[in-house]
Amino acid sequence: MHYKSNTPDFRARILAYSPAIAEELALSIPYDKVHYAYVRPVMQFDKRGEQTVMHYLDFLEELMDGDAPNRHAAILHLIRSLLMYLIDFYTESIHLQKPLSRSEELAGRFLSLVDNHCHEHHNVDWYADQLCLTPKYVANVVKEVTSRTAGVCITVTIIRQAKSLLITSSLSIQQIADRLGFKNQSHFGTFFRREVGESPRAFREGKGTARGLHD
Repeated sequence: MHYKSNTPDFRARILAYSPAIAEELALSIPYDKVHYAYVRPVMQFDKRGEQTVMHYLDFLEELMDGDAPNRHAAILHLIRSLLMYLIDFYTESIHLQKPLSRSEELAGRFLSLVDNHCHEHHNVDWYADQLCLTPKYVANVVKEVTSRTAGVCITVTIIRQAKSLLITSSLSIQQIADRLGFKNQSHFGTFFRREVGESPRAFREGKGTARGLHD
């Protein structure tokens, strides 16, 4: 957990966890909520909701800074509880908003597929095939909703997953390249350097402090 501040009038608390922790959480989120969140990711808390989330984060911070017995299990339970609270809150907020448009729903489904399959498929054509639509149509809708091309959405997701694995796992760079579907380590290194501005090894050694996981 860390704090991020860009301007005097903006401050955020960011809680990030590794893919390994995500697997341990074993939290199933309904698919309709997932692709809704991709295109409408922001929700407004009321005062009570804000205080509840802050209490969760304060308690998590205390646990992470301490050395209490069963600390790992306690942190997992607390994160799971927080996520369930957020899902419930988000579900309620959905009811107060207008339904997703056809374009928003499609873009959300595309982004959800990318998140789950970018380690196997780097090409827009595969995702269009899964959606039973033409690549051109998918590209136009994704651009309309996200202001990014479909190809950029795939690239950004791959880079985010690569950064996470480099920082949070003990996998070698070759193993990460394999996991993310690159032909070899050299191809992965060229791709990563082009997008991030430094090699995977340099990013790992610097622990991503210059750019962070959210880029």
